[in-house]
Amino acid sequence: MLLGGVSAAVLAACSSSGDSAPVTNFGGSPDVAARLGVRFPDGFRAPSVAVVGSGAQRFPFVVIAEDGFPMTTSAPESIDIELMRDGSTLETFTVPRRGAGQFTPYYPLVFTPEEVGSYVARTDFSDLDVEFRVEERATVPLLQIGDKLPAFETPTFANSAGVDPVCTRTEPCPFHEISLAEAVSNGRPTVLLIATPEFCQTDVCGPSVEFLIEAGARRDDLNVIHAEVFADPRNNTGGQIPELAPLLTELELAFEPSLFVADATGTIVDARHFAIDRQEFEEAFAAV
Repeated sequence: MLLGGVSAAVLAACSSSGDSAPVTNFGGSPDVAARLGVRFPDGFRAPSVAVVGSGAQRFPFVVIAEDGFPMTTSAPESIDIELMRDGSTLETFTVPRRGAGQFTPYYPLVFTPEEVGSYVARTDFSDLDVEFRVEERATVPLLQIGDKLPAFETPTFANSAGVDPVCTRTEPCPFHEISLAEAVSNGRPTVLLIATPEFCQTDVCGPSVEFLIEAGARRDDLNVIHAEVFADPRNNTGGQIPELAPLLTELELAFEPSLFVADATGTIVDARHFAIDRQEFEEAFAAV
């Protein structure tokens, strides 16, 4: 999921010492050993993109089964996450399962961090805690709610802008008619999705483009734009990751998928990253 070959790392928990604790009747299966895992850069294996001073931040977790893979059909309807800092409990959240239309269920914890540093997520089904970091806003380039979308020339069917193909979906999606530069100046709200469907067809990125098509088809009052991740995705000689598309370089974006929703002034009012299901797309579109 993260570029740079660290997808395995972001699915693993940053844990304390000890073994995962067995849980009885967890997810409908008796004696299943499970633990919490991250589906976002935790600040240790990959640089954190969570910041203080920009409101609520979103942290998608998964439940890792004993075999080391995320739970799918047996994932519970919700999990309780105790959020801790410096050994003290800040709050306990009941986080519902999300993942409609995707292969892997996830649990997006949303809270507003007030201090820079390490936080710990603890559950009642494992003795392995998950540690993750939150950084200063000035040190993280990721666009935040309240920021402006840049007037950038994203690829269109008429002007590929150095990206080939402009859409890796088997049948190119319809959201390559206008560039982001045109969108942020035409007085309409804008939805921008950055994802490469060909290279993640079943779990995250591919489905996210389908969700964009479903939600976008019902809204003719918006600019809807899909942008690919790689400039030339098939040019991966020697197994190297292909060159990133110019937009990702401009945004200093190191992961996919990434969804931004901006109002008519180009100001971001909703943003969701890493794992986004059908329902979350509907919620994001509803922000405008």
